[in-house]
Parts: sequence; C-alpha cells; structure tokens
Amino acid sequence: MKSIKHKVWLAIFGTTALAILAIWICQVVLLEESYLTEKKGEMLDDTQKAVSLINDKGILLATADLKELSANNNYCIEITDFSTGHSPQILSMQPIGSRNILDEDETLRTRIFQLLEQEQTEYVFSDSFPGQQNPQYYVGASWQTNGDMDYVVMVASELAPVREAVDTIRFQLIWISIGLLLIATVSSFVIARSLTRPVVQLSAAAQEIAKGNLNTYVPVDTKDELGQLGENFNMMSKEISKASALQRELIANISHDIRTPLTMIKGYAETMKDLTGDIKEKRDAQLDIIIDESDRLNGLVNDILDLSKLQAGQIVPEYSQFDLAQKLRDIIHRYDLLATNEGYQFTLTAPQQVLVYADEQKIEQVIYNLINNATNHTGPDKRVDVVLEDHPDHAIVKVIDTGAGIKKEYLPLIWDRYYKPYKKKDRKGMGTGLGLSIVKGILQVHHFNFGVTSTVGKGSIFWFEVKKGEVSE
Repeated sequence: MKSIKHKVWLAIFGTTALAILAIWICQVVLLEESYLTEKKGEMLDDTQKAVSLINDKGILLATADLKELSANNNYCIEITDFSTGHSPQILSMQPIGSRNILDEDETLRTRIFQLLEQEQTEYVFSDSFPGQQNPQYYVGASWQTNGDMDYVVMVASELAPVREAVDTIRFQLIWISIGLLLIATVSSFVIARSLTRPVVQLSAAAQEIAKGNLNTYVPVDTKDELGQLGENFNMMSKEISKASALQRELIANISHDIRTPLTMIKGYAETMKDLTGDIKEKRDAQLDIIIDESDRLNGLVNDILDLSKLQAGQIVPEYSQFDLAQKLRDIIHRYDLLATNEGYQFTLTAPQQVLVYADEQKIEQVIYNLINNATNHTGPDKRVDVVLEDHPDHAIVKVIDTGAGIKKEYLPLIWDRYYKPYKKKDRKGMGTGLGLSIVKGILQVHHFNFGVTSTVGKGSIFWFEVKKGEVSE
C-alpha cells in the first residue's frame, strides 16, 4: 500500500513534469510550425492588400503605398504588368539595405508563374536559398486580371532563423528541465512530509484511542484546515474521555442504586423468615419496606430505559392539543395521599383553561419529575407550589420549593445524570438521580425552553415553556 506521503510527492512531481512536457511541446515541437503557419497567413493577407491598392489606384498611383508596405514589413515587392501591349514591365521595390529575394534564384519567377497558371489564384510559396535545406523565405503571389489590367504581384519576405532559435531554446530547456525536476523532487518531498505529518500523527493517535488510551492528543502547530482537524480530534478525544468517565460513573451509580434496594429486600426477607415472620406488626412494616424498595427499583429501571431512549433519539413527540391547566389539577390531586400522610402542602395557581400543543404523556412525565424533585428537596414546611402562566403563544409551568437552594455555579450541572449538589439521608425522600436529566431530554426533543433559578437558603424555581401552536424545529 502506497503511503499518503508517496502519493502527495508523486502528485506534485508529476504535475511539474507535465508542465515541463507542455513547455517542450509548445517551445520546441510546435514553435517552428506555428511560426511558419502564421507567416504564411501574413504573406497571403499582405499580398491581397497589395492587390487591393493596385486595383483601387492603379499601379503607378499605388507605388507610394506599396513602398510603405515594403518598408514597414521588410518585404520585397515586385509587380509584373502584362497590360502594356508589348513586353511586360517590372516594377520592383525593397527596403534599403536588404537583398532582393526574387533575384537569389534565377528559376524562382518561372516556378511562381507556373504555379499561378495552374492555380489561377493567389499562392504562397516557400523555398530556401541555394545550398540551404530549411525554408528561408516566403513569396506571396497573385495573378490579377481586372478590366484592362493584367498583372502579377509577388511579395517576398525572408524568414527568421527559427531553427537556430529552436536549437537554442532546446539547449536551454534541457538545463531548465533538469533544474526544475530537481527542485520539484526536493520541494515535493518537503511539502509531502509537512502535509502528511499531521495525518500520520492523527492516525497514530486514533490507534491509541482504539487501544483504550482515551487521553491521547495530537500537537496542533498550524491554523489551517489540518490544524482545525487536529483541534477537532483533540476535542473529540476529550469528549470521548469525558463520556467514558460518565459511563463509568453511571454504571457505578446504577450498580449502587440497584444493589442497595436489593440488599434491603433480601435483608428484610431473611429477617421475616428467621425472626419476625409470626409477628404481624413487624412483618407488615418490613413488607412495606420491601414494597417501597421494589417500587424504587422499578422506578430506577424505568428511568434508565427512558433516558437511554432519549439519548438514542428513539423518542419522537406525538403532538396533540390538550388542556394544561386541567392536566396540572389532575396531577396535584394525585398527591393528596402524600399530603395527608406526610404533611406536604401542594398548591396550584392556574387559569381555568390553557390549551397547548405537545406530547401530553411526555409533558405529564416532566411535571411529575419536577414535582417529585421539589418534594425531595423542599424545606421543613414541606411546601411545593405549582404556577401556570398563560402567554399569547406559549404557557410557562413553574414548580417552586422552599429548600436549601442551589449555588449559582452548580445550576448548569443539575441536569446531568446523578448530579446531586447535596445528599439527603432519608431514603424515602431520595429519587433515582435521573429525573432532571429525563426532563431535559424530553423538553429538548420538543424544542421547548426550560431552566431553573435558585437562591441559597430560600429554595428553587424550575420552569419550562409549552407552545400553543405547532413547533418549528
């Protein structure tokens, strides 16, 4: 398997090599052909330009313009006029100091006339000087018969020494290519190593996490995408470590909470069997304890299942419209027995009717958990107040206790599983430690606002909103 470092190096080196190849093709292979093609087109255009000047002005009047065309482009221009009625007249012009290409070869004019007679049109002719092999000049020729005029225009131009230029470029490109390939080899290796080092570190760190070393982090030296990836990895590692610690704590807490009622159930059952089975009063008291602990154990199991479903996203609210005020009255009524037997005071302040839109069963579970939490932590007066506020687009439920209150720094933590800012010694007043976490999960899947305000020594107010219309997620 090729490493990513090798792939990056190969990609950079290959790109450089392709760029050099493209330069070779353009500057060496195609340069001469491109130059000759372009020059041929220019010669044809300028020959037509000379013809147009003669046709418009006549040969004599066009002479000045033709001389200017010759001087500006370093052309040799020759006009052979056959319309004089006797031997053709030849008008020749060329830039000062240049040689007449048409005089270099005695057979050149004859060959051009033969080609024009065959083609009956303009023609661009390339050839070389005597003793030379490569094309060294172009001659554009056109035979025109226009009314009384019958003439041939020849425009000749010497070609630049392209072959020599190509040889020079080829020699330079050889050394340039070698230098670029050496630079590409070194630079691509350095770049590949710098780019892949964070990836290699991430891979090694991921393997360590897979082995169970959750406190594994990678160094972050840059602020680019790779640096951001490293920061995200470290954040993920931190969260995994935190989740693992919470999982261990949860297992320990659940094990303790399950073991305690089981131990009590077993202990009282053995006591009844061995000592108090025939004493009705003691037997009934011990059976009540067994029933209470069984109920608490059953509640713990149900809370664990509910919390697991919430965290797994398996609970989807079944929205419907219902009267929240009547729901609160029904719930408070169910606490009458606790109020009678334990001396608790439950009060409800609510309008006659408040219609809301939510999952009725889940909101009922939220209310029960908040009231149970308030019952567990209220003050010596055992007072729990429930208030329902009616607003135009939502309702607010408040559950108020008169307990010891919660310090400000602890408020964000109370929604965590098993978080208890203080411990209560009375087992009857103890919950499962999961109630507020379940409240948080249910309200979050509803997208409802919730929170708590607390004053140390005075008590706490837990509140949540319920929408009156459909919820936009």
